[in-house]
Amino acid sequence: MATKQDDDNIPAEAPASLRRRAEQDLRRAILSGRYQAGERLKERELMESLGVSRTLLREALRQVEAEGLVELVLNRGPVVARLTYEDAEEIYEVRGILEAQSCVGFALRASSVHMKRLDEVFGQLRQAAEAGDVARTLALSDSFYDVIAEGCGNSVLSVMLKQLHNRIVLLRRTSLSEPGRLPETLDELAHIYRALHARDEEAARKASVHHVRQASRVALRAIRREPR
Repeated sequence: MATKQDDDNIPAEAPASLRRRAEQDLRRAILSGRYQAGERLKERELMESLGVSRTLLREALRQVEAEGLVELVLNRGPVVARLTYEDAEEIYEVRGILEAQSCVGFALRASSVHMKRLDEVFGQLRQAAEAGDVARTLALSDSFYDVIAEGCGNSVLSVMLKQLHNRIVLLRRTSLSEPGRLPETLDELAHIYRALHARDEEAARKASVHHVRQASRVALRAIRREPR
């Protein structure tokens, strides 16, 4: 049985660690769709759900705001950011260039370890997509592109993709949620996977460009329908 002296020897979680955990949990909740675009984030509810103080919560909110996931609205406070049609167009334009180049780099320079990891992730992604599991397919799509970025051999390119990551995830969720998009996505990613496995950089580049264009078409159509 633990004594009071035993309890006193257990270090409390440091504020910096609590803040990072709050940031991660809040980011994950927004990216998973738990909080919808335009939804007001209530301070008291967030403090309770994240288990942090008001000070740490506000620090976490400032971080996700800097990442483009939250915005401050006059007389409302923090709300989940809503990507405009113009935002999405610009993100897809940049994403298409960066991801295509990342695929080229992977085809040319990926190690056998990265290739094995790509095999594992794509196998799991295929199973999730064929089962119709949108949430898991979304998560595994992130992992698929993470492996490609790690194996592309260009650290600057990887950093640029990480800076766009959160907004790309929001757009992926929008496109994958559209009826009929899941099997299309699987087919497009399968083309990328096969080209990477064959180390055919030109085929990988074309497959990546095609995938982003198709995702853009679907997501922009969905955004255009959204009430403003």
